[in-house]
Amino acid sequence: MARDEEQSSKHTMLKIYPERPRLIVLEGIDLSGRTTQVQLLLDWLAAQHYHVTTTAWRSSPLISDVLARARTATPLRPLSYSMLYAADHIDRTQHVIRPALERGEIVLADRYLYTALARDTARGLDAAWVQNLYRYSVQPDAVFYLHISPEEAVKRRLSLQQQRLGELHAGKLKSAKMAKESKNGKEPEQRKQEKEAKKGAQATIIQTTALTGEALESFRNFEVKMYSEYQQMQKAYGFTVIEGNQPIDQVQATLRRAIMRLLLEM
Repeated sequence: MARDEEQSSKHTMLKIYPERPRLIVLEGIDLSGRTTQVQLLLDWLAAQHYHVTTTAWRSSPLISDVLARARTATPLRPLSYSMLYAADHIDRTQHVIRPALERGEIVLADRYLYTALARDTARGLDAAWVQNLYRYSVQPDAVFYLHISPEEAVKRRLSLQQQRLGELHAGKLKSAKMAKESKNGKEPEQRKQEKEAKKGAQATIIQTTALTGEALESFRNFEVKMYSEYQQMQKAYGFTVIEGNQPIDQVQATLRRAIMRLLLEM
């Protein structure tokens, strides 16, 4: 009897495959909530023992470091950004997306080629040229577009920035307290290094605050352009539009219902 129960328990823990492999994409302008929803979907599908692989924009191990450096250094030309993002997509297609689909799994993509189309055309590149650049992409089974306005994206960006400022300030206070508690046992050079680090943290807070207005305006202008491109792509590519201003759990419930119907299709 105990052996039967043990075998039954092992059986329920086995991973299962959907009726057909599925590539499910979540798209939207910045801060629309894609990443949060992908993680919640992954947890939900994993709890049901499905084989699931996730992939995200700019996550190729070959390209991610280059892109990270490019984003913090002197801005590149739009064509250079486009080629880097395309290389990221190619690498993930060959080493993550296609292999997972060939194994019969569900692939959840946090952004896909539509992000490239929106971003590159917003930066002034020819849409037909960009589409040709991504001609090797796997056709997704469903694209869910989390719709928020550029104004909402700005509000979320400002809230996130204020949160980070608060974290910086809290870290500064904590460092000052620790330094004060251990000051007597430190060498002069060590205290000097701590003082320089403290000045650096203060400079970061001041700089971030000073650039808030300018940075947010630049962010808003770009989001407006991307938003326009996504609006045009909705019908052309058959996006399923979900209002991203809803509470997170409502958006997730809508996604789960749609995905379950997709998984049950023969």
